[in-house]
Amino acid sequence: MELLVMHMEEPCFDFLRTKETLGYHAYPTCRNTSGILGFSVTVETQATKFNSELVEQKIEEFLEGFGRKMSALTEEAFKTQVTALIKLKECEDTHLGEEVDRNWFEVLSQQYVFDRLSREVDALKLMTKAELLSWFLEHRGPHSRKLSVHVVGFGEEEGDAASAGGDEEGAGPQCSTYGEVSQLTFLPATPRLAGASVITDIRAFTSTLNLYPYHKVLK
Repeated sequence: MELLVMHMEEPCFDFLRTKETLGYHAYPTCRNTSGILGFSVTVETQATKFNSELVEQKIEEFLEGFGRKMSALTEEAFKTQVTALIKLKECEDTHLGEEVDRNWFEVLSQQYVFDRLSREVDALKLMTKAELLSWFLEHRGPHSRKLSVHVVGFGEEEGDAASAGGDEEGAGPQCSTYGEVSQLTFLPATPRLAGASVITDIRAFTSTLNLYPYHKVLK
């Protein structure tokens, strides 16, 4: 997954930031959620310039183009990225805290793979371009699923009128011991997202899902 994201970084910035000028921050991220690996593409844009539905369409365009780019990738370019990632993993810790954090994570997650970095290096040496491309295309196929999160700001700069209902009874607490509490307002989907399953109640949606135990990545 890290290797895939490394290949994504430059074309992601080039397409979404440089060519489409969607925002200064456009980047892919490797994710490990309770042992489930994945990647995300994040774009921070101005609501006064682009709406979030358009941004999602452009992200989809980028991913389609990235698949073609990976198909045309030479073996030499692939091996160059593999070598770069191996060197990153073989770098010595700059301070004792890095080693402590890495090993303590293995203890807290009850995985105890204290030689994980060396195992990852060995796996990278065996990785082929065909395997990486196959994984990406499989998870971009017609049966793949994704979660798209749109966070839209509220205020006069976004073209929203000032709300006078903030002091109504039953509005709920506006602050806590942790600071200000943000209230979510779920916006209806536009025709651009007509084929999407819109989540307007997070708790109700998650209650319909299966609950799985923490997935340990042991090899």
